[in-house]
Amino acid sequence: MLQHRSSNRGRNSLSQPDTTIYGVVVGTAGHIDHGKSSLVRQLTGIDPDRLPEEKERGLTIDLGFAPMTLADGELVGIIDVPGHEKFIRNMVAGASGIDIVILVVAADDSVMPQTREHLDIMTILGVRKGMIAINKIDLVDAGMIELVEEEVRETVQGTFLADAPMLRVSAETGEGIDALRDQVQAMVRELPARDETGVFRLPIQRVFSSKGHGTVITGVPMSGAVEIEDRLEILPGAATGRVRGLQAYRVPVERARAGHSTAINLADIDYREIERGMVAATPGYFRATEMIEVSLRALDGISTPLMHRMPVRFLQGTMEAVGRLYLLDCTALAAGGEALAQIRLEQPVVVAPGDRFVLRRTSPMVTLGGGEVLDQSRWRLKAGKDFVVSSVRRKMDALGSPEAFLLSIMQDEELEIHEVADLARRAAMTREEIETHLQSLQKSDEIR
Repeated sequence: MLQHRSSNRGRNSLSQPDTTIYGVVVGTAGHIDHGKSSLVRQLTGIDPDRLPEEKERGLTIDLGFAPMTLADGELVGIIDVPGHEKFIRNMVAGASGIDIVILVVAADDSVMPQTREHLDIMTILGVRKGMIAINKIDLVDAGMIELVEEEVRETVQGTFLADAPMLRVSAETGEGIDALRDQVQAMVRELPARDETGVFRLPIQRVFSSKGHGTVITGVPMSGAVEIEDRLEILPGAATGRVRGLQAYRVPVERARAGHSTAINLADIDYREIERGMVAATPGYFRATEMIEVSLRALDGISTPLMHRMPVRFLQGTMEAVGRLYLLDCTALAAGGEALAQIRLEQPVVVAPGDRFVLRRTSPMVTLGGGEVLDQSRWRLKAGKDFVVSSVRRKMDALGSPEAFLLSIMQDEELEIHEVADLARRAAMTREEIETHLQSLQKSDEIR
């Protein structure tokens, strides 16, 4: 049951999630039937496969969420992603919220196509920490395990997992699970909890109507925090709702933040107005767009270059949209190459500067590359124009520095600095954050 403010305040020991749920997310990756869900079940005691079809077919179709208890009693969330190539969209939706990955490889199967594709996607999405679990060691002899480990090391060479710990485990017998749990805990503690500053934004993974409660949406917030009685808007669109109740990892809470698997009970809105791929956010900060400026990198292994004006599938958060790729500083992008581009989509999406995305071919559906969102475009950009390229490049170079990014926007649009609301929308920062950064820029004589 979702918590309501009047029914649970001061009574639930988990009513303050910041002290009980650590704001780091662990996720699985790997080929179908390599035992990802079974390992999550061993680590958490919870079966992440919730759909009847998943249990009937014995494979993960959608995302699964389960909390793992750390030694000090805190919880850390684990996301289980599907391994089948048909469900890459769902895999990207889960991977977009992951801080640490467990790449699972079956000892009786070794490296397979989705092992490689999941590794590519994790790299594109900016995951930088992880470990490798060689599962099903009970099915093969020691010599075969060594051969598989050698192939895995060759596969991850040059990636963020090149020097990652590699553990031998069996989800069937439990061998090696304690060592895997210890490794997860150690790696979690190496990372700071996610910063909850910024504007609240949650890409919607599921929406349904709960008897006695009404509309419920779920997902992992990308930024900010939300409390009971806050109002949220659903984008694209104009629907708004009031937060009646919250859960983090199925535990009632009064406040949820970035990095928590969250369920939100919304009043004043019908669940049929909401779809997966939409975004729930603090009102007044985000707007949907069909044109996005991006920095882009092609995967090393693609067989043909990315071409100017080619059709693509754009995946970000829980959303997927079809559009065309317009390269700004080149006419073709070969394997491993980098470029600036504008993506023009057939439907509006909600993104913010710094969001990671994946590009896939429309047919056949293979991963081409990905990168970072730089800005929403207000007009169609002309390829090959020096002033266009320099403007987009300024934004790319400024990512990671809020003040530098604000300057790049102001130079681009020639905004008056008192237009705080517009800057807040463009930069996806709170108005208070904008004012603080503007004061700092004024003190350093960057603006007047």
